[in-house]
Amino acid sequence: MTTTNFSNENKSKGLDKKVLNVSHRMYPYVKQRLKVAENMGIIPKNMYQSSGIIDEVILKVFEKEIDKEIDIDQLSLMMFSMANKKLFDLFESEMWHKNTISTRKILEEELALLEEKFTVDADWDLIMNEDLDDISYHQDDNEPSLLKSDEVQQNIADFLEMKDKAFLKDEEKQGLLRKMYRTLPLQTSNVVDLYIIGRLNLQEISIILDSEIIELKRIIDFVKENFKKRLI
Repeated sequence: MTTTNFSNENKSKGLDKKVLNVSHRMYPYVKQRLKVAENMGIIPKNMYQSSGIIDEVILKVFEKEIDKEIDIDQLSLMMFSMANKKLFDLFESEMWHKNTISTRKILEEELALLEEKFTVDADWDLIMNEDLDDISYHQDDNEPSLLKSDEVQQNIADFLEMKDKAFLKDEEKQGLLRKMYRTLPLQTSNVVDLYIIGRLNLQEISIILDSEIIELKRIIDFVKENFKKRLI
């Protein structure tokens, strides 16, 4: 074995634990994004696996020959950025293939959907134009909108500042949460998932999405306040 190969091997071993730690955090986020894309008809059901996306990210990390002393937060930011980029490219590719339309057209349709489902007044209050009992909200009711693991559910309760933990076992409110979540456009729900499931802060999300923190905060506050309003 050459000196270079020996050095690289030791470096990889030093990274293993950190990469494994971050990949465990990424798994529910990637799984959720794929589920959202499936439910929105962007990708075929069960065609893509979260493990495949994460394996590609891990491979890319080791190909970069990153310093084994890298800070875990820096590594997390790097890996989440890679995963988000792979998901974005996948969804964009599938939407193009499925619809044969431009990204601009997709965005126009998303905006039209927003106008149909929501009305936003001067105070950023969310008013749903259609009753939540409408049949459109019952599609895929058995599919989780936010993963049902105890950890993620606790993160949701913390996010919504729900002091009454009975919310976690209230099937009616859980169903309402899923229905409201499904009304969020693709990129809005991505911000929410990075924040709640990925447990990333706004500064980290702003780097991953190349967005202004103030706009991300506006999205998070919008979702939090209007979801709370209907769940409390």
